[in-house]
Amino acid sequence: MHSELINEYNEEKKGAKGFKALPLRPVGAVECRWAHILKVLNKFLGCYSNVERRMKSGKTRKDVLTEAKELYKTSSGSCFNLNHCWGILKDTPKWQATQQENDGQGKKAIQAQSNSQSTVAAPSSDMPSSTPAASSPTVVIDSNEDDPENSRSVIGNVRLEGQKDAKQKRAEDNAIEKIISMQQDLVQISRERLSSMQASMQSSAYEAVMSKDLSMLDKDSRTYYQKKKRAIIAREIQEEKEMEEKARKERDLKEKKEKEEKQKKEKEEKQAKEKAITAHNKTEEEEDEDDAKDKAEDEAEPDVEDEAEATEDDVDEDK
Repeated sequence: MHSELINEYNEEKKGAKGFKALPLRPVGAVECRWAHILKVLNKFLGCYSNVERRMKSGKTRKDVLTEAKELYKTSSGSCFNLNHCWGILKDTPKWQATQQENDGQGKKAIQAQSNSQSTVAAPSSDMPSSTPAASSPTVVIDSNEDDPENSRSVIGNVRLEGQKDAKQKRAEDNAIEKIISMQQDLVQISRERLSSMQASMQSSAYEAVMSKDLSMLDKDSRTYYQKKKRAIIAREIQEEKEMEEKARKERDLKEKKEKEEKQKKEKEEKQAKEKAITAHNKTEEEEDEDDAKDKAEDEAEPDVEDEAEATEDDVDEDK
């Protein structure tokens, strides 16, 4: 139905001055084109970053762009023809973050390679001492296998190299994940734009059919367009019903969540109140128990003053 309306609209407007036919491209074709764009731009980004890193003072961004295009042409054998795409993507935050991440990974890889070349085993004692030294910096290690210090040194170097390799691999994996995430976001954006374009084209096609003057058409054409109009009206009514149903479900879901949250809050308040009452009652019981205990102790202990008076009376009687 959508393709038929687009074709009818293009057929009707093709004689108008300055009219451009509405394109009808499937999603698969758009995704294929987008994948090609990303592949080319990623390769050009590498060339641009390479030129930018060795940019000398006095050169402008325009000079960097020109040299990057020349480097791309030399490495790929074809000219870079996606300047409009590069102009849009080069200033996006995710693209800049990816560029910085790739620069960091390149520096780490060079440093790791330099470190791996700087630690080598020394020649055995059987080789002549006149062997020329390597051009790269070396660390001479005695090949005596019985020396535990040398063994620990070799094991430590191997472990250090393994840690560097694992760290570099994790960094590379993180960079790849970021690039994939960025590409997925860009694909999602292109899908949303494509959906918006299709909706706009469909609206234009509907408008062309609904505004068609049927008075000048023959009977068959009039019947055809009347049928199309009824189909458009029925579809719009159905879409309105679906939107209302969707809004109703969202409203019911929101009310349900609010009700559940309210019940949960009331339950928590009730539990807190019951807990406070229980604690208060427990405190009163403990106080009553303490009072009863004190009273019992008072009754059990003799009155010191009474005993003193009784003693004085006994003394007086004895006198």
